Amino acid sequence: MQLATETWSVVATVRASHSLCDLFACHYLALGARQVFLFHDDPEMAFSVQRDGVQNTVCDERWWQSGRPEALEKRQVHNATQAKNECSTDWILHCDVDELIWSEQAVSEVLGALPGIVGGVRIRTAEAVYDSVPERDRMFDTPYFKIFYRKGRGKAYGEISQRAYGGIWEASNHGFWGHPIGKSFIRVRAPVGRMPLHAKRRSEIAGFRMHEVSEQMILRHYDTLSPELWKEKHLRRINGDVATPLAGKFRQRQQKLIAEAALAGETALEQLYLKMATLPPDVLAECIASGFVRVIPPEPHLLKHAPPAA
Repeated sequence: MQLATETWSVVATVRASHSLCDLFACHYLALGARQVFLFHDDPEMAFSVQRDGVQNTVCDERWWQSGRPEALEKRQVHNATQAKNECSTDWILHCDVDELIWSEQAVSEVLGALPGIVGGVRIRTAEAVYDSVPERDRMFDTPYFKIFYRKGRGKAYGEISQRAYGGIWEASNHGFWGHPIGKSFIRVRAPVGRMPLHAKRRSEIAGFRMHEVSEQMILRHYDTLSPELWKEKHLRRINGDVATPLAGKFRQRQQKLIAEAALAGETALEQLYLKMATLPPDVLAECIASGFVRVIPPEPHLLKHAPPAA
C-alpha cells in the first residue's frame, strides 16, 4: 500500500560560511525538501548556494525597502513569511542553519499522514553534545543528543543534567543551552498570518489545529557549534552587534558567563566552551544509560560533506 505524501519546503535566515549553508541545503534536499529558501542576513557575507531547488536572497537595502528591523527575530519572521507566500509546496518549515531534522520515516510521508485540519506540527529539539571538542567543519559528526522530554513531559532529566553540568547548570534549561521547544512545519494553505519562530501561540486558527507534535521527527540543534563559531555568535550578541531582544533568561545567564570568561581571557573562554559543549566519557555513558542523551548516528551525506579529518 502506497502511503500518502505531501510536499514541503524549508526556510532559514543565515549568516554563515558557504560550506555551512551548502551543507544545510544538502541535508534538507536529501530528506526530500522541494524548495530551500536561504535569506542572507549580512550582505557582505552573502553568496549563492548553487543547488537545484535552492533560492538565495541577499537581505540588502533593496530588500529592506521599509527599513531593516533591528531585532534578528523580526527579520527571521519577515523572511519566513515571505517564503511561505512564495513557496509552491504543501508545508514549510522555518528553522536555523544549525538545526537539522532527523526522521525515522520519510518527511513527506509523516506530513501526508496528518489530518487535513492540522495546520502546524512541532518538531521537538534534541541538542547536540560532544565527546571531544569538534573542529569547525566536523560539528555535525556527533551522534549524541540531549533530550528534554520523556513520555511527553518536559524537564524530565533535571537530576542527571545537574550532575552533568555542575556549577554552570543554572545557566541551562535542565541541561539545554538552546531552546527545547522545537520548530514547526506550517501548512501553507492555513491562514496563519506571520510565520512563527517556534510555534503559533494560538492552538487553533481558522479551524486548523496548530499545536500537533511529531513523534517521528527530531530537530537536532547544534547549539554550541564549534569553538570559533560559538565565540563569534555569543560575542557579537554581547557586544551589541546583533540584537536578540527575545532571548530568554537562560540565554541571558549564559551570555553573562561568556562575557565574564571573555574578560578573563582566551583560556577561560576555551574552558567554558569545554564545559558547555562536551561531556567526559563516564558522564556521557551515564547520560546515555539514563535516557538524557540519545544516540542518533549522522546520515552518510553529512559525513561525506565534511572534509577529511587531518
